[in-house]
Amino acid sequence: MNDGFQIILMTILGALIGGLTNMLAIRMLFRPYEAKYLFGRRLPLTPGVIPRRREEASVKMGEIITKHLLTPDAFVEKLGSRETQNFIMLFIDRQIETIESEKLTLRYFMNRLNDGLADKVVKSFNDKLREKVDEEGVNLYGRKIGTLVPEDAMTTLDGKVRDLQPQITSKVEAYINSEKGYRDFYTMTDEFIENRGRLARSLKYLMSKETIVANIRNELNKLIHHPKMSEIQVRIINDEYEKIKNSRVDELISDSDREKLVHSVYDVLRKQIDMEGILDYPISEFNRDMFESFKARGKYQLRDNIIEYMQKNTGRIVEKLQLAEVIKKQIDSFELSHIEDLVMEISSKEFRMITMLGFFLGGLIGIIQGLIVVFL
Repeated sequence: MNDGFQIILMTILGALIGGLTNMLAIRMLFRPYEAKYLFGRRLPLTPGVIPRRREEASVKMGEIITKHLLTPDAFVEKLGSRETQNFIMLFIDRQIETIESEKLTLRYFMNRLNDGLADKVVKSFNDKLREKVDEEGVNLYGRKIGTLVPEDAMTTLDGKVRDLQPQITSKVEAYINSEKGYRDFYTMTDEFIENRGRLARSLKYLMSKETIVANIRNELNKLIHHPKMSEIQVRIINDEYEKIKNSRVDELISDSDREKLVHSVYDVLRKQIDMEGILDYPISEFNRDMFESFKARGKYQLRDNIIEYMQKNTGRIVEKLQLAEVIKKQIDSFELSHIEDLVMEISSKEFRMITMLGFFLGGLIGIIQGLIVVFL
């Protein structure tokens, strides 16, 4: 064998050994996926490096990403960027436009959160309203009438009661001296004379019925204006007024009447508040000026509040998300073949360069060895 052929042969062998060794090393990063056994013993270098270290690699990858890449500070910085502000503002504008154009209501948003939530809110509100009305009804039912009337109203009522006696006297006097009063007295006098025997009937021969009625009217007029009668009237009115003020509501109203009153108050309040109508009323039309003000200025404050809130709570949010655990689970869920394809796709050029370098270095070493053998 001549020297040139020997050098060429060793160069080819060296290149093949170097290149194929690197190709095998790259291949053994992933293959085999599982451990191989011979006579019950696991063969060395099985499974491949990445499958064997997969659990450790996924944990380390999660820690690296969360501690050095997806840190709370990185999120805070990203939230404060102009890009994020524009994105949030675009989202708010689209929501405002949708609310206005489609006349969205509170019921719509509640049911988006939880189907049937609006009906539950209405029922809960009405039940609470009825409960409060019942409670107040029970409380009021045991209180005195005088404590229920406001102080100013009570002062006015006291004045009305003081003026009641003169008004009663005036009305009684007007009745006595009226035509109707005359007819009533005449009728009563006639019935009295006819129903009281001969002695009473003999009175009509001594004086006429008209005279008797006139005398009765005169005496009654004197009686109602007598100071003693005025005192009696005032005392009776005041006594009855005080009794009413000091009476409890339950002494004047029966349980059935109280129930009817409470139910009536509840119906009035429920209709006046009308939770169903409130939930079905378009949000943009609750207060048009306020809505326009929000569109012009308020939305910017909302954007800033959202960003500020998220920045303040980023640490807790990231902690709650447990990103390291999420990343680990995602990596563990990948098929090894898929991970291999990803790595090969990303680093295919580099791996080819490593393989070519192996061929080159192997060939170079082969040339050097061939020259050494020839010269020695």
